[in-house]
Amino acid sequence: MQAGKEELIERREYLGFLASNAGKNTALLGRKKSGKTLILKQHIKNHGKDYLSVYIDLEKINLVPENFSIEFIGNILFNFLGKKPAEYKNFLKLEYLKKIIPSVKSNKCSEILNSVENELLKIKPSQKFLVESAFKFAETLAADKNKKITICLDNFENILDLNNFSQIKNIISLMNFENKDVRYIITSSLISQFKDLKNFEIIEIKNLDKKESALLIEKIIGKTDKKAVDEIYEFSKGHPLVLKSIASRYKETKDAKKSFLTELLCKESITYNYCKNSLSFYLNLARGQSLLKNILKIIAKKELRLSEIALELHRSAPITKAMLERLISVDLISKKDSRFYFDDKILQHWVKLTQDGYDFDFIPEDKTLEEIQL
Repeated sequence: MQAGKEELIERREYLGFLASNAGKNTALLGRKKSGKTLILKQHIKNHGKDYLSVYIDLEKINLVPENFSIEFIGNILFNFLGKKPAEYKNFLKLEYLKKIIPSVKSNKCSEILNSVENELLKIKPSQKFLVESAFKFAETLAADKNKKITICLDNFENILDLNNFSQIKNIISLMNFENKDVRYIITSSLISQFKDLKNFEIIEIKNLDKKESALLIEKIIGKTDKKAVDEIYEFSKGHPLVLKSIASRYKETKDAKKSFLTELLCKESITYNYCKNSLSFYLNLARGQSLLKNILKIIAKKELRLSEIALELHRSAPITKAMLERLISVDLISKKDSRFYFDDKILQHWVKLTQDGYDFDFIPEDKTLEEIQL
């Protein structure tokens, strides 16, 4: 619990953004592990009495339309009825929802649940109807009970999985973002994908600045000299998770560079796994992973132009350009002055060094770390 408080120390700008935009659809966009979920949950804690908050992690909910409709409605009912966490699993089953729906005392909500059940009994149910019914359930409950509902969709990019079903194709078009009683708060690590989302107030979660980083570093390791604080900040780039991992390691090593490299390159470390999981996450959203990985290895060593990348990739410029556009679309790389580069410098270091053989099962000797050039 204490760790969460540490991370939230200087995230008040974003909590203020959510509070000041109450009643509007809002989006928190930022890189993996930038603190989006923590900010969202703290907002729910601060304002849970102002309206009914329904938190749904789209990494955990079933994204097959038939199951999605039941679990989405179940999440709404679980929060509306104020049940305990131990009971949550029951609300993911249609049979249980049928038993408990009378306690809601809403004929219209009961009708929607009945229509979902009837549709599921068909040989070929309408997946579009099922998903639309789930969203409509929230609006109907809000209107029937004169209750404002905020649906908080964490890891929102996962909802795009529903586009893989031919009857749906465009899931976002099926969501009503203009309803007066239901608003949405979403979080996503796909900044480019959602930065222009209509009917939403958008804010991007940035890394901690130098002052904010210094406060967090001192929370972890206590008072220390300015040089150490500056070095930890520079190595972490202000990324909350990476900064915490380096600062925690610094308590043992008393050496910022050694702490950074140990965290970056040891397979059991927090930063190593952050990089590994982030790369996997973004590449899974793109297509053609083998070529994309090769491009990232090339760019990790040096910012290059399209023609230079194509030459090293042994592919034509048009094919290389198409691959680069995929990487840009999932926020892995950016382009400036005709050159392509990593936005996430920590991930760049990780890709460059691990492909050069610098990844370790155990903490390496100081001599090995000293030879590494960043």
